[in-house]
Amino acid sequence: MVSLAGFMNMDMSYPGISIKVELTVLAEYLDGMEQGISAVCDSYILKEEEKNKGLPHYEFSYIYEVAKYEIPRVIKLPYLVTLYSLFESSILSLLKYAKKKEGKEISVKDIKGKTLISSYNKYMQHILNYDFYFNQKTMSGFSELNKLRNCIAHSNGNLDPRNTELKKLLSSNSRISELNGQLDVSYDYLQDAFGFIAEAIRELMKYMELRYFEQKS
Repeated sequence: MVSLAGFMNMDMSYPGISIKVELTVLAEYLDGMEQGISAVCDSYILKEEEKNKGLPHYEFSYIYEVAKYEIPRVIKLPYLVTLYSLFESSILSLLKYAKKKEGKEISVKDIKGKTLISSYNKYMQHILNYDFYFNQKTMSGFSELNKLRNCIAHSNGNLDPRNTELKKLLSSNSRISELNGQLDVSYDYLQDAFGFIAEAIRELMKYMELRYFEQKS
């Protein structure tokens, strides 16, 4: 559960309050994902076996491959898109709040960078004068997540053999794989992706909360 104790001295319009709830929900969902996938697969197999009762086994043996590979893939991939969206929407909301608190005219969307995160860093350092920036680990992790997200969002996970960046990613990371021409990721990969996304968001919120809500003695 999310404690409200830490919110008592905060401006209730601060977006970090709802972001913390979202992070908690996504963490809980991820913790129960493997058990949920197993339940869905078991239910699918039972229904298909009943539907094909009396037929030779070879005519419906494909259902076990579907349950083992396809159903988990279909459940796991959207979670990556959700993580990407959570990061982008959370940071934009936080920086919009910071713009108001700092009395700035320029918004983060006015800043152009080579990447999304580099534009965030520029805004925080040069406009907000924050002594905070997303480090290289976060930038690299988000760049990888962005490649996967684009494949899922734009082609439903179907791999384009001409996409050399994605091919390189597949060959260098054993937790990302190809399944019948489609993208697949391991549960461990989802855990790590959530970990660095949650850490990056929480670090920014921690900095902002110290800056705006720390009680003066």
